[in-house]
Amino acid sequence: MISFFRSFFQSKIGLAISFIFLALIAVAFAASDVTGGATFGGVSSESVAEIDGDGIGTAEFSSTVSNAFNQFRQQNPQLDMAAFEAQGGIDGILEQMVGSYAASAFGQSIGLGASKRLVDSEIAGIQAFKGADGRFDETLFRNALAQQGLTEARVRLDIERGLLSDQLMIPATFGSKMASQMALPYAGLILEGREGNIAFVPSAAFAPKTAPSEAQLQSFFSRNGARYRIPERRVLRYATFITDRFRDQVKVTDAEIAALYKTRSAEFAATEKRDLEQLIVPTEAAAKAIAAKINGGASMASAAKDAGLAPVDLGLRSKEELTRDASPAVANAVFAAASGKVATPAKSALGWHVVRIDSISAIAGRSLAQVRATLENEIAQDKLRQTVADFTANLEDRIADGASLADIAKDEKLTLEVSPELLANGQSPSRPDFAPIGAYQAMLPVAFGLEEDAGPQLVEVQQGKEFAIFEVQDIKRAAPPPLASIRERVARDWALAQGLSSAKKLADSIAKSSRTSADLAKAVTGAKVPLPGIEQIATNRQTIMQQQGRVPPPVALLFSMAEGTTKVLEGPNRTGWFIVHLSKINRGDASKVPELLQATRTQLGQVVADEYGQQLMAAMKATTNVKRNPAAIKRVKDQLTGRTREN
Repeated sequence: MISFFRSFFQSKIGLAISFIFLALIAVAFAASDVTGGATFGGVSSESVAEIDGDGIGTAEFSSTVSNAFNQFRQQNPQLDMAAFEAQGGIDGILEQMVGSYAASAFGQSIGLGASKRLVDSEIAGIQAFKGADGRFDETLFRNALAQQGLTEARVRLDIERGLLSDQLMIPATFGSKMASQMALPYAGLILEGREGNIAFVPSAAFAPKTAPSEAQLQSFFSRNGARYRIPERRVLRYATFITDRFRDQVKVTDAEIAALYKTRSAEFAATEKRDLEQLIVPTEAAAKAIAAKINGGASMASAAKDAGLAPVDLGLRSKEELTRDASPAVANAVFAAASGKVATPAKSALGWHVVRIDSISAIAGRSLAQVRATLENEIAQDKLRQTVADFTANLEDRIADGASLADIAKDEKLTLEVSPELLANGQSPSRPDFAPIGAYQAMLPVAFGLEEDAGPQLVEVQQGKEFAIFEVQDIKRAAPPPLASIRERVARDWALAQGLSSAKKLADSIAKSSRTSADLAKAVTGAKVPLPGIEQIATNRQTIMQQQGRVPPPVALLFSMAEGTTKVLEGPNRTGWFIVHLSKINRGDASKVPELLQATRTQLGQVVADEYGQQLMAAMKATTNVKRNPAAIKRVKDQLTGRTREN
């Protein structure tokens, strides 16, 4: 995940839009259902950094990090804030914020700007702020800001900084290219093949035969606790209810059915539909000429072909549908013509319509008795939806007023259940057979985005059919389990760790004496302990690239070595050491594969753009006075990762 985070901000596209990303990160929750407050308890309003006197406050920094973390967590549910921080996520966000401020300051110093109208258009373009009609909704915008604890001024300023930065970065990085001769050797690497040998010295061959003492085991476990760390787990207490419980409250009267029938009388009245073929041409003269040909015996297809067009089969259409889709004039002309004839050409906003009536279908009307059951069901469903909406709204009001989950469950006669300890992906370390089905699918994404003191939450399990109300009963911070629960595993790892050192000495000795494949075979055969057989490797970079990250590490190492050399690589989980010997490199000639050369030029052009962007950013930072506050940064990190709670 963090590798994606880093590569995104270092890519051509990432550099161009990363500032807008940072500007919108505070409101992106609304588009991706990310929840969580923007306030930052326990930290003052001091700045984590100042850029030309413009400070990034601790509250702004922490809320930006929290919202960014929640978005990344949607892609990697097991990611926790401690791991995010350890892998550079928090520092990366800070550097991007500093860069955004610095670029904005530099842009203003050379006369760039972002008008209020331009900022308005950016806000209006955010999907989360659009209503059902697809237009910007002021109420949605205000509610979203209030939910996240943001001010309009803060959002506008962030977007303005992003727009200024964008004006600088896009011209600097767009359209970068690399010459063919410069790209040729890199393209040749893709065609390159390599041959070699891989041997393995297992740690188990040197592992102690006796069990470790309690002190040895405890010491090893303390030093390597991160290896056994279980991600954060949460225990949920919840109750579910289905909407069928409200069906007895729904009553439909004869008067309601009759009223709905009257309202939709046009839908149930007798009507006529016509099967139509259509051409649209720009002028009335052209339309009349084509109509004359068809009425003279030519087919619609041939008349259209002569005009360089093709007819469109509209299928069965009513007069109302044709009026809506074309124009009243077209509909009137079509429904005045006889079957098998071409209607008098008529005009719409698209042009002049030439329409042939292939057939006419008369559809009989339907009486109230015939549609009564359908209408009754529709009314019942509408009433049920409204009843459920009123009930859930009442629940949310009670939650907002401080009602506890236990009180709500008691009042509504709901049965409370408690989950096992769960990871963000729904797995339970204490119950390997647990399956997070049903309500868990709806609760988990919300549960792992909640603060420790969050109140009950209401979620929809099945749209319009089932809901769940829940709370986080307990949070188990990420930590290793008790040693006693994994003693056998730790003892095996201890033994492998002891054997790893001796295995390394043998592997180094074999590598030192192995200048050729024959030397490697001889050294392995003559080792003082039995070793697995040597594996012969012959592959190329194209095959490696197709593996999409699933390449065994020793094979990957083979492609970073010089011909005739031997290297040692530690195996996974301290299981031993690989000895990798590269015997031959088969060079590739990309000049004979122009498509590959062009693709390589394009990719390297992006690399050049990355470098342009990074250098421009470094230069802009250098022109501004950037002061970081390490103490404040540490306090934010401690608060976000929970270290202050642990201390």
